[in-house]
Amino acid sequence: MKTVFSDEVVPVEDLKRRQRYWLARARKRGGLTIAQGKVADLVLAPRAIVAAGTQAAHHAQLASQFFLEILGLHRPPSESVVFPWLKDLDSTDQENFVQEYIETLARCASSGQWQNMDELIEDWQATAEAQRNPDLLNTWQTRGNPDDYIPVDRANG
Repeated sequence: MKTVFSDEVVPVEDLKRRQRYWLARARKRGGLTIAQGKVADLVLAPRAIVAAGTQAAHHAQLASQFFLEILGLHRPPSESVVFPWLKDLDSTDQENFVQEYIETLARCASSGQWQNMDELIEDWQATAEAQRNPDLLNTWQTRGNPDDYIPVDRANG
């Protein structure tokens, strides 16, 4: 079995005595485990590493639940509990979302950078909300009355 999480284990007494050394070591190596007695259950790790792992776990959970819905339970995306707003998109947009979701998930999982996944979900959710609210969609598409605007040079003068 492959080891996913391995680091140095430092007794809490040694951590107390040589704090600067162990803090620098944790930053350099990406973390270490603190043992108190026979229990080694605390981790000292850089915040960015913990945040990245937490974000990856969050997206893995979302993806597994979503794929279970559409692949395991054979539900159409419009019946998703994970992304309930998919019901507001037409079937073509739902298919496009699923395809983009899979591609973005693969890229983000490979790179460890999850911002594109967050943006994809936010953008598609906003699209669904706009589809649900035709008045809002019409307002966005309206360019307005040109008489309502003044030239920039007059505004600054």
